[in-house]
Amino acid sequence: MDKLPGRSKLWSRHLALVVLALSMLVAIQGCAASPPDSGRGAGARAIELEPAPEVGHPAPDFSLKDLDGNTVRLRDLRGRVVFINFWASWCPPCRAEMPEIEAVHQEYKDKGVVVIGVDISEPESVVRQYIRQGGFSWTIVLDSTGEVARDYRITAIPTSFFVDRDGVIRAVNVGAMTKRAMEEKLAQAMR
Repeated sequence: MDKLPGRSKLWSRHLALVVLALSMLVAIQGCAASPPDSGRGAGARAIELEPAPEVGHPAPDFSLKDLDGNTVRLRDLRGRVVFINFWASWCPPCRAEMPEIEAVHQEYKDKGVVVIGVDISEPESVVRQYIRQGGFSWTIVLDSTGEVARDYRITAIPTSFFVDRDGVIRAVNVGAMTKRAMEEKLAQAMR
């Protein structure tokens, strides 16, 4: 016998809410972690992608125009350490790290390091205005089609790659960095 009437109903409601909340959590986590469709459905075709660039592997080559209309090719920079930063002016973390990148550029430009900012899919006028207003002086290239970002499998910005003198990726960072963090990654590429 229940000594307090209604306690059983209250307990049942709480238990139902807990079970519902846990079920929703499991469903959400399952969706986030589930692999893509296996392609077994009617009319499904497999799409084969190149693997994402990894530390210890060659950086994918690219050829993009800078804000002065010059073609910048990664392969032409062999023999120099290259810091590639994928960004956009609308991205708050990207904007936050831009002064840090400028400081690294100023300190390392005479030490064989090239900094390249790859703007993803923004109009040139927007990029040009943002760079001018910020007083940023490293090389900015325009990935207007997003092709280079796809080649590098960029899923979040900012994302940075640190490439050694032989064109091999030595470090990767997803998210904004401080100058100190950038210097630590550069040190890996400068060895």
